[in-house]
Amino acid sequence: MAVIAFCGASGGPGATTTALTALLTWPLQGGRRVVLAECDPDGGSVAAGYLESRVFGDHGLHHLQIADRRGHLEEVFWQQLLNLSEPETDANRLLLPGLASPAQAAGLHQTWPRLAQLFRDLEQRESGYDILVDLGRSGAAGAASALARSADLTAIVVRTTLRAVHAAKPRVEALRAALQLHGRDSSRIGLVVIGEGPYRARDVAEQLQLPIFAELPFDEKAARVLTHGGDGGRGFAGAPLMRKGAEMARMLQALAVQEHLRLHAPAELRPSTVLRRLTKGAAHDSAR
Repeated sequence: MAVIAFCGASGGPGATTTALTALLTWPLQGGRRVVLAECDPDGGSVAAGYLESRVFGDHGLHHLQIADRRGHLEEVFWQQLLNLSEPETDANRLLLPGLASPAQAAGLHQTWPRLAQLFRDLEQRESGYDILVDLGRSGAAGAASALARSADLTAIVVRTTLRAVHAAKPRVEALRAALQLHGRDSSRIGLVVIGEGPYRARDVAEQLQLPIFAELPFDEKAARVLTHGGDGGRGFAGAPLMRKGAEMARMLQALAVQEHLRLHAPAELRPSTVLRRLTKGAAHDSAR
C-alpha cells in the first residue's frame, strides 16, 4: 500500500523520532502490517534508545549485506525484524534496527537498490505491508538515496527555525535533482514540520517550495521517550506528539495510496491533481 521515506538535515531535525512516531500510530486496517526500516547510513538509534537495549540478540541492517551477496536478502530480512507491537497482539508493528556503526554503510553500496526493490515487492503483496524508511540526516543523498527515489512519498522533517530551513534547502534541491535524473516525479516530496521555532509552517513551505504533508508539535517530554526510552506514563498515548502523529500517519497513508493510484491507474483515470489538492488542504487547515 505504501512506501514512505523520512529524512532530515543537520541540526537534529527529528527524522528518526518522526518515523518511530509513525510506526507506533500507523493505521492498520484490513490486517495490514507496518515495518520501520532504519536505513540511516550514520547508524541506527531505536534499539539503544527507545528499546533501551532490552532486546537481546544480534539483529540489524548490517546482516543484509552478506545475505544480499549470497542471494538471500528477503529470507534474512525477515530474520532481522523486531516486534514492537502491543503485548497480546499480532506482530503487526515491526522494526529493522539500523547499523551499529557508520563504517558498515560502505558495504551496503550495492544492497540499497535491491533493498528498495524488496520494499516495493512487500508493499504489493496481498497480505501487504506498509514500509516506513528512516534515512536520517544523510540517507537521502549518496547510495542510500535509492530508497528515497523508489518511495511513494519522501517526507523531509524540518523545524520552524531559520537554521533548520537553511540546512534543509540544499538537501531538498539535491533530492529533486536526483528524482528528475532518474525520471521520477519530484511532486512526491513534502514536509513534516515540527513547530519548535518562531516561524509558521507555511513560511517554511514557501521557503522550501514544498507542500506540507503534516505538522507535529515540539513535545519534548514525549519525544524523549521515543529517543531515550521509558514508558512515558499513562498519558503517553494521548500526548500531543502521539495524537498529532496519528493524524500524520493517516494523512501519509492516504497520500501514498493516491500517489500509487496516480502512477498505476489507466491514463484516463489518473487523478493527476489529487496529491496536490490533499497537501494544499492540509496546509490550509494548519494555517487557520
